[in-house]
Amino acid sequence: MRQRGGRWLAAACLAATIAPRADAQVERVRLELRPHAGDTLVMRLDQVTEVNAPRRGNTPLQVVTTLRMFSRAIVESTVPASSMILAITDSVVMETTDEHASAMAEQTRRQLEGRKMRMQVWRDGTVTLAGGPTEVPSDVAEMVSVMPASFPREAIAVGDTWERVMPFPQGTQLAVPLGAMVRARFRLDSLGQDGDLAYLSMEGAFEMGDARKPRDDDPIAGTVSGAMIVNRRRGWLSESRFLVQMRATLPAVDARAPMRFRMKITQHMRTSEPKRP
Repeated sequence: MRQRGGRWLAAACLAATIAPRADAQVERVRLELRPHAGDTLVMRLDQVTEVNAPRRGNTPLQVVTTLRMFSRAIVESTVPASSMILAITDSVVMETTDEHASAMAEQTRRQLEGRKMRMQVWRDGTVTLAGGPTEVPSDVAEMVSVMPASFPREAIAVGDTWERVMPFPQGTQLAVPLGAMVRARFRLDSLGQDGDLAYLSMEGAFEMGDARKPRDDDPIAGTVSGAMIVNRRRGWLSESRFLVQMRATLPAVDARAPMRFRMKITQHMRTSEPKRP
């Protein structure tokens, strides 16, 4: 009996010493945007937008627009809480299968190419415009103004999740209704290169912001999914991929029936190694 009791006591003591060590092995990291002052981050964005709309008595309208954009993010200065960045769009290539939209695509290309925008990027991923309202178009200013913090403020471990809500800016070309938003859940999937790389996934859905489940008659609905690689040593995104699938209804104009369409947006962004002076 004493022998059994001694074995039980030894096993309990062993478990007590092992358990704290197992907890201590859980690696927690912080996800932050904190690029180094003087770095120039060169980025490439590839985006494909597919629009399908039914037409009464005709074949459905199908339009595919591709965008390829090269830009730079020049890190002008950094402080403990944020970084000041000058974003420059160097070149833009846009192509569309819609002949009627070719002129508009060319106009968009000219507006984007050569654009400079100064932004303040906070550690948690929040972005605010540093310049006055006259320096950037209103649609860009509205989009930046509603960008939420992407990263949690506390340190997290692999497998942890967090949720973010991003309201859609009003006055966009899609005539997004008031109250539309995207609710997204992020997850830290894994770490690589001794913790220097963090692999994240994300999935979300459009909501109308009225605390109910989406309905078929909502003016906008859809899903968002994607993945990101955060270079923690560099303090910036190395790569991101996003897929947006949505259906929307544009309001009736001049006694015409409302226009319903489906849209699919595939986006891929890559950042090359930073250039230093």
